[in-house]
Amino acid sequence: MPDDVAGPRPHPTARPARPRKRLAPTLAAATALVLGGSLAAGAPATAGTAETIAPTATGLAPSATEPAVSGTVPAPDGTVWNDADGNPIKAHGGSVVSVHEAEVGLDITGDGDTDDDVWLWYGEDKTHATRPVDGVRGYWSTDLTTWHDMGRVLPSHQHFTLRVDGAGNAVEVDPAKLDALKAVANKTAPDAQSTQEDIDAAKAFVSPYVETWADEAAGVAATYDEAALANASYRLNGNINIMERPKMLWNARTKKFVIIYHADGPLADNADLVRWVRDSGDPADQNVGSRYSRAEIGFATSDTPWGPFKLVNTTKMNWAPGVPNAGREGDSRDMTVFQDTDVHTVDPVADDAYAVYSSEMNTWMYVSRLNAEYTGPLAEGDDAVLGEDFSNRVLPDYSREASSVFKHDGWYYMFTSGTDGWASTPVVAYRSRSMITPTEAVVGDNNRHPANGQWERLGNPCVGDPARSGVGNADPVECFDSQPTFVIALDQEAGRFAYMGDRWITESNGSAGERSRYVWAPIQVRDGHATVENVGAWDPENTTLFHPLEPVEPLEFTTHVDDRDAFAPTFDVTVDGQRYDGLTADWSARSLDAAFATRGTHTLVGHVAGDGPLAGRYVSATVHVDGPVDVCREPGTRVSASFHQTEWGTMPAANACDGNPSTAWSTWAGGTGKKDRVTFTVEAAEQWQLDAVRLTNTEGTITGITVEHRDADGAWQPTTASAVAPAANGTLTTVPFDAVTSDALRLTFDTPGSYLKISELTVAGTVPVAEPELAVAAQAEVRCLAGRAYVAVRATNDDDVPLDVTLTTPYGERTAADVAPGKNAYQAFATRAVDVDETAVTVTASAVVDDRTVTAEHDLTTSAATCG
Repeated sequence: MPDDVAGPRPHPTARPARPRKRLAPTLAAATALVLGGSLAAGAPATAGTAETIAPTATGLAPSATEPAVSGTVPAPDGTVWNDADGNPIKAHGGSVVSVHEAEVGLDITGDGDTDDDVWLWYGEDKTHATRPVDGVRGYWSTDLTTWHDMGRVLPSHQHFTLRVDGAGNAVEVDPAKLDALKAVANKTAPDAQSTQEDIDAAKAFVSPYVETWADEAAGVAATYDEAALANASYRLNGNINIMERPKMLWNARTKKFVIIYHADGPLADNADLVRWVRDSGDPADQNVGSRYSRAEIGFATSDTPWGPFKLVNTTKMNWAPGVPNAGREGDSRDMTVFQDTDVHTVDPVADDAYAVYSSEMNTWMYVSRLNAEYTGPLAEGDDAVLGEDFSNRVLPDYSREASSVFKHDGWYYMFTSGTDGWASTPVVAYRSRSMITPTEAVVGDNNRHPANGQWERLGNPCVGDPARSGVGNADPVECFDSQPTFVIALDQEAGRFAYMGDRWITESNGSAGERSRYVWAPIQVRDGHATVENVGAWDPENTTLFHPLEPVEPLEFTTHVDDRDAFAPTFDVTVDGQRYDGLTADWSARSLDAAFATRGTHTLVGHVAGDGPLAGRYVSATVHVDGPVDVCREPGTRVSASFHQTEWGTMPAANACDGNPSTAWSTWAGGTGKKDRVTFTVEAAEQWQLDAVRLTNTEGTITGITVEHRDADGAWQPTTASAVAPAANGTLTTVPFDAVTSDALRLTFDTPGSYLKISELTVAGTVPVAEPELAVAAQAEVRCLAGRAYVAVRATNDDDVPLDVTLTTPYGERTAADVAPGKNAYQAFATRAVDVDETAVTVTASAVVDDRTVTAEHDLTTSAATCG
């Protein structure tokens, strides 16, 4: 994620936590301070019951701010998800896992027993959008919808314990400053040097690291885990460190809760950090160097889910010698963890667990086994064995991050995002039969990947109608405008999983803040593929949501291009063995427009209509559309325009006829360069019968559309479509006109003071129907009879239908009706003369063919003749 520097922000006092298990008196008091105390003495208190950061230009305000409906997971529509006390939940980039109270030996819910299955949600508290970092917050729930705040279970702090080393070019922990902090923590009352707030803040920070007490009741420590305390004083300082993507695992061997997170910050020898420490670490000075340089994973443990958590390790992860970019060995940034239930390769008690992380400057995804305690990799650094302890470059794609892993029916599935800062990117799913794969290193070529050991790419798992109303951003391309963070295993054996994602909204400092939203959605796993479906607000107890809709018969329909508005087929499906008949769908207007623009086979997407139990579920169908072809895209067709955009981007006429809705013809121009009228010309390689143009304008204002056709002489002639008003931008406009036969159309768009941007334009055409021809053989000649000339005419029916035949001469006319195929009509016309000149004869035949009267005419001329 990006790390832009902005001005300082005050750090408020958090709402006190509500621990459910009583600790020893002094430690319990210290825990309350850790969870709810200020990061710095004198920090102003805030209520915490309303969002306090106003929308800025760097992040659009959410579309809705009403609290989520109780008993449901909110739709990804900007709804605020509040906790049980009515405060917005602050747990981004996190994870949700289930524990049983009896197994962990704690009454987490506070109901007096230990018989509950409890969900635990840990994530980033982004109150201050990382300036400073706030730390990790925890929540518990018994239904996945109502969440109880446990406070900041792993908070950051602002105690200044660093110094510049003897060489003057790096920072390190100053033992004297740390001793002074411990001395303040051991005070039992305020004095001239320390206020009670100073003492409480110091106790809150050091208490997780106390090993023995001199006077536990008074909160006076005797000894500490000095190494862990020193590391925490450095790595948890909220002014210079990053604490992202916290995940929690329960360890059955140690009986501890373990938070694992992306621990980052500037390198110790960063010049800006050295200067900052030399200047006494002013929190208002945020120029501390890039906080995305150290690239480690942090591990913190606690005996309770509400903490306090003790930071026990921050470390680089695994690498193979010679593979990573120099100096980036073991880097880990956006990461997740995965606990392989009931698999015990590492330890007979603790389930196997893995860290999955983006390494090598976010270029490649790695997987490392964790040790039995879940406090670090199983093997350190490059001591790990590739293909046994870890795998590098496991995906067939690079520049992937934000991994989320789950397992079902022998397959491991992984969701990832692209790497584009806080912006949502397309999500890609992968699968593998093993978490550790026998990958081979690819040295020096980041654009290629080993041929074996890769996870199989499954593509985008997210589905939905992008324009569906009532569910926020339903566009599946970027998984409903979200970045994955975790997959919740509601019931692994039954295949019930839920996607967890974050919709990041940045604040004025360039980092995502507390206005960011949560995107949760049910997952359906079927036949080795996973689908994430945006169903709006949903109930985790509704088990049908975790099963795909299975059509009883394939959803394949046939219709005509002119029947778009009447298209409403019914279909039958089964869901988890239950059959539902006579369903209809609200098909996506975009997919309907695309399908009914031209004949062919198309895919429709939509959602089950009505208010039944499956209402809103995603469906897709194949539709075969009969009707005219799109002449615009026929071989040999050329398109041109009188003007197209060239500023900021070139958008020529061809973009409107390329079949790609993501490209467009635009006539935008800066300043006074806009055109009040533009033309668009389509020239085909042959004649077509044309009767309609369809288009979708997305920007600007069109006031009228006029269509002309080119006649056989090359002149432009009007059609019956003149100054037609278009439909609203973003919707399909159909411009019909009386059919013409032509090889070219010219469209004139009136855009006074504006412009247009047409993503797709189609010209509806059919091959002109040729006039049927009748097969008639005709003969005419002069014959002499008794010294007189006669004009003899014969017409033979060589067709396969009866003909009406008319024989016409200057000397008379004869009509023969229903001349059968193979028969003829004959007549010798008397001239009453001895000599005749050349004589014009006409043979006309007619018949009804395909309900049309067809006529054939032959003009003949006899030779002159003398019969005397």
